[in-house]
Amino acid sequence: MVEEGLMQILEKVYEEKGFDFRQYKESSLKRRIQRRLRATKVESYKNYVILIDTDPKEYDKLINILLINVTEFFRDKEAFDIIKNEVLPDIIEKKIESKLKIWSAGCATGEEVYSIAILLNETLGAKRDNFEISIYGTDIDRDNLTKAEEGVYKPEIADGKIMDEILNKYFDMNSSLRIKDLIKRNCFFKFHDLVLNKPLDEVDLILCRNVAIYFERSLQEKIFMDFHSALNKGGYLFLGKAETLIGPAQEKFKVIDKRWKIYQKGGK
Repeated sequence: MVEEGLMQILEKVYEEKGFDFRQYKESSLKRRIQRRLRATKVESYKNYVILIDTDPKEYDKLINILLINVTEFFRDKEAFDIIKNEVLPDIIEKKIESKLKIWSAGCATGEEVYSIAILLNETLGAKRDNFEISIYGTDIDRDNLTKAEEGVYKPEIADGKIMDEILNKYFDMNSSLRIKDLIKRNCFFKFHDLVLNKPLDEVDLILCRNVAIYFERSLQEKIFMDFHSALNKGGYLFLGKAETLIGPAQEKFKVIDKRWKIYQKGGK
């Protein structure tokens, strides 16, 4: 059971700002909130509640530290190689209709969305115009979503992580890296809360990497089943390497790659 003082903070964040962290793992919440307690020189949850009551700006600082914002282009290259060489070709080969729909849940500033869009473009090649492509990036951090929509990044994020061929083909490079319209036109960013909102539907591939790990077990189980219902028959789920399916979802997915936590939808 979550400590009373801690729960009071989470209730206030939900009531005042609409962010629901109440089913996040207590250990993770404590570590992050303790940073704000140290920064504000507050000694207890009770006193921190008094602080946020008297200083509304503290809400934004707290929310910023509670949000999970870890992302980069083509994070875990070996995993993305499997997506490019096995998963995307299988999805394309089995397509009866010409629509392709991909969902990056917890997309932060959009690097993962653009990474998968680039891989899909490379896989389709000349067949690209035969498909109606929609790649959705969702998150609860509206500031990050704004940055993702802009598609502009610092040059150093490419160092050693993006091949020169890919950089030249899909990025405009000046003082910053800007995603070309060829890729941006198929990428859409929207607010979505995995805890509170219904999942997207008719999706071919879901990427949700190192997000569920911060949730309590019961919420993880719910989200994994939401993903199952969101996917088309034979669709794929790509989790973070520190995560694994639990609960009823274990019987609903087939393991494609155990190390990189890539699964394919099975069952009803």
